[in-house]
Amino acid sequence: MNGEVYLDHEQVCKILHVSKRTLQSYRNDGFLPYIQLPGKVIYKESDIQNLLEENYIRSRLDVLD
Repeated sequence: MNGEVYLDHEQVCKILHVSKRTLQSYRNDGFLPYIQLPGKVIYKESDIQNLLEENYIRSRLDVLD
C-alpha cells in the first residue's frame, strides 16, 4: 500500500535481534508502533527504520571524525 512494506513479528525480531516477548513489551510500552489486524500484528518497515535511526548512538570514534 502506497509503497510501504509491512513486516510480521518474526521479521521484526530478526531485524532488532530481540525475542517475541521483548517485541511484545515494546508494543505494550508504546515504544514501537504497530497495526493490529484480526489474528495478526504487523509493523511498517519505515517505522522500524525510524526507530533505529532515532535511537542510534554514535561511538566516540564517529564523533571525532
